[in-house]
Amino acid sequence: MRGTIVYVDKEFDPNFLYCMDKEGNSVRFSRAERILLKTFSKHPGIVLSRDTLLDALAGPGSDASDRNVDFLINRLRRKLGDSARNARFIATQYGEGYVWIAERAAPSLMAQHAFLVVGPLRGLRFIGPHAGLARTFARILATQIGAKLAKEHEIVVDENCPGPDRFPSDPPQFAVDLNFLLVGDRLDCALVLKRFATGQIIRASRHTLAEALSAQGENLPETVEAIATDIWSAVWKALAQEEALAQPPPDKPLAVRMHDAAAMLTQNPSWMEAEARLRSTLESNPSSHDAAVMLATCLHSKYIMTGTVKPRGTDRRREDEDEMERLLLTSLPHLNDNPVLMMAAGKLLYFLDRGHRSLGAEIIENAFHSSTAFATAFTTYGQLQMLLGDIDEALALYERGFEICEPGSDFYFYLFVLKCQALIAKDDREQVDILLNDLFDRFPAARAGLSVMFAPDTSVDLHPETRALFEAMSLERARDLLIWMNYVSARLFRFQEHGANILKGPTSHLLLRFGRDVLADEIAHYFPETGATVRASRTASRRRAHTSRQKTRDRRSSAS
Repeated sequence: MRGTIVYVDKEFDPNFLYCMDKEGNSVRFSRAERILLKTFSKHPGIVLSRDTLLDALAGPGSDASDRNVDFLINRLRRKLGDSARNARFIATQYGEGYVWIAERAAPSLMAQHAFLVVGPLRGLRFIGPHAGLARTFARILATQIGAKLAKEHEIVVDENCPGPDRFPSDPPQFAVDLNFLLVGDRLDCALVLKRFATGQIIRASRHTLAEALSAQGENLPETVEAIATDIWSAVWKALAQEEALAQPPPDKPLAVRMHDAAAMLTQNPSWMEAEARLRSTLESNPSSHDAAVMLATCLHSKYIMTGTVKPRGTDRRREDEDEMERLLLTSLPHLNDNPVLMMAAGKLLYFLDRGHRSLGAEIIENAFHSSTAFATAFTTYGQLQMLLGDIDEALALYERGFEICEPGSDFYFYLFVLKCQALIAKDDREQVDILLNDLFDRFPAARAGLSVMFAPDTSVDLHPETRALFEAMSLERARDLLIWMNYVSARLFRFQEHGANILKGPTSHLLLRFGRDVLADEIAHYFPETGATVRASRTASRRRAHTSRQKTRDRRSSAS
């Protein structure tokens, strides 16, 4: 797993959501356990008192007891396979507190000086008992490739191979990136051969290893030999400076890649730059079906990225939808050999909701099972499952996407928004708040863009910055915000209760401020009892204000 933190024999997610041992067994951590792990990791080798840990868990002045800390430490030790007597992670300093004694491992550089590295191996923690087969496949593949190359060309397997920026010198020339996916009882592997330093794709393919699951993998060497021959041939051609595949790395959905590319070329909003370039391409080459799908994606993306249904000052949804539908239906017959574009087209057909939703879902389903671009596949197929109501399946797919993406990247935030939407649709407010708190701690600037959209209802106190954002809104902007949230998200859910959950938090605050005037006709059906909602919101607000004043008086009385 890239981006993980290694302590002793465990790989930890950067947010300490889970850890995984060398056998691929994973353990998830609760919110309190994550807080302790973060606190310990920030103060390695330093004794932390129980009071310090209590403050981290519940805030200064909490009435929680030392026993809460001891209970959590013992539970955390059990999950880590640690003990007080033979501590490897958390040691007890009797009479003082606890100390984190595990040393953070340096990134693996076993591929340094190698000609080719087979790795990283992604998806191991998701394939359960088949992780051993995946590792065997990687090891035999490296051996078979090495047998075809000159002896001075070293081939290594590094399932956690870091990126090129982590090598001080002599990184490998080529990498074979393996991503494993369990499809029913079948194990698939997406294989990407690329130049290590630049990430340039040379060859991408997808292979089914199902035959190797029987008879203890007796067919595996024969299967791998053919794959190794293809890789050797592709490496030879690359070294001979023949043309490599001109396709972008399979690490981002189409809309995110277009945004990144346009953002590098211009100071204009990326969708405007992309739209201008794509229209120019289609004008000179009307039969460019790739450009047609990309333009349709761009027309959709401008609504996602601008946070309004009036990105150019007027509502042009109908005109844009007409053009998107024409572009997609004209291009579909010519996209069968490109699963990434097929998934983008299927997603947009579902979004348009013009009688093509079943077709869009079918396209996404079929492309998912043939794509080598797993990051795109996980996010797009995950969105489909979320909208159809299988929230748990969607969340599992998003987790697969997080394993591949770089924390803090545009793709990371794209996935983060999707995960929060799924949890809110499921009405799992506790998990949403945990995610948002972690995100805003690491990326404070993200609060301005996300906290209003993911605000809790009026029964919960808002962060001061979020409250200020609500208070700064005019009635016109508030109406536009809710229309936008419905257009790009809520209306797409199969079950109305999921769509209502998406809108519930922000709407409750805006109803409290503006009354029913804030509800446009296209979202009013989510809130049939508007008057009762407003009265309940105002009552809750008054109760919180009273409680806050009472706490202030109590503190003053204690101080005096």
